[in-house]
Amino acid sequence: MYCNRGLETSIISKSEHAFILGTQKRLPVFYCLPKVHKSLERPPGRPIVSGINSITTNLSKYIDVQLQPIVKRTKSYIKDTTHIIKILENLKADPDWTMGTLDIKSLYTVIDHHQGLSAIKKQLDREGSLEKGHIDFILDGIDYILNHNYFYFEDNYYLQVRGTAMGTRFAPSYANLFLAEWEHHNIGPRLGADLALWHRYIDDIIFIWTRSREELDCFINEINNNPNNLSFTVNIKEETEFLDLKIQKWGDTYKCSTISKPSTKNSYIHFSSCHLPIWLTNIPSGQFRRIRRNCSWDSDFEKEALVMKEQFREKDYPDEMIEQALSKTRTLDRKSFFKDTRTTGELETKNNSNNRLVLPFNDNYREIKNIIKKTLASYVE
Repeated sequence: MYCNRGLETSIISKSEHAFILGTQKRLPVFYCLPKVHKSLERPPGRPIVSGINSITTNLSKYIDVQLQPIVKRTKSYIKDTTHIIKILENLKADPDWTMGTLDIKSLYTVIDHHQGLSAIKKQLDREGSLEKGHIDFILDGIDYILNHNYFYFEDNYYLQVRGTAMGTRFAPSYANLFLAEWEHHNIGPRLGADLALWHRYIDDIIFIWTRSREELDCFINEINNNPNNLSFTVNIKEETEFLDLKIQKWGDTYKCSTISKPSTKNSYIHFSSCHLPIWLTNIPSGQFRRIRRNCSWDSDFEKEALVMKEQFREKDYPDEMIEQALSKTRTLDRKSFFKDTRTTGELETKNNSNNRLVLPFNDNYREIKNIIKKTLASYVE
């Protein structure tokens, strides 16, 4: 009935209707992933409901596609590490400002269904890019997913009655918009006054407080006293850790470098791995570029590059390949990592002028590639 209503009112197309309904169905399974970055001895568990090919899988994908553009337009949104570096390095720091981070405890599983739906509706109404019928269709879809989150665990069947499953496609967008609505009322009025900066990557927040530490403590207590089940843990250090960055104040600027956590190990793919050679070749280049982007100072980059060189050697990458990738990275202007060289048209639409054939990996990929090229060439001739 739900999908038929969307089709009859032209909210979804026939292909979207068929996609949402799908064909394969299986019961989701619950399991936990240990958060070894939190503790190596007694790591807490990250609850996951594997809902691949479940009754709500494709509906969740559809909802996520509708919500993502709106999430990206929220005020506190952070896309990635590059995004926050650009923000911080263009910010003039005050000596009395305090930088810190906030972590929201168990965000996905604490969101009350009614509060979550209400927050999403307010965000969609306020944003204004979707018509009322489309908004109602999205909200009904979210309501269906939340109330049909069945899963199997240790010979028993369960229904999750609060929060959204960590594993369903639309969960990050749902959580992002729920928090964006909370921020609209509780953070927005403080920006430019108490807060010089407030940005968020899902449940990880970086902020800059402009007043005294005592007033900051009151602010943390205030936001923890909320009717939304949100619990904030604050971290304030001389060097702030956020995403994969270590951030410190240097005069009136903020400088960044790459963070290395106690749980960080040499997990690079071994060079003998059965991957495409060009893929393996690009790993050292991509990783050297990452630390070049992250490090505000050349000295930090060189220090981290030495460690990375040894890690690649441990995985049997050829010295010549490592040195070539590092030498090329040294010649790059760091500012180039923060420039978007695409035109406006390219930002809005993808270039589909080239057709691509994507196949599963095969040991005989070179032979397959040559056969395809010869066949296509014969048609061109």
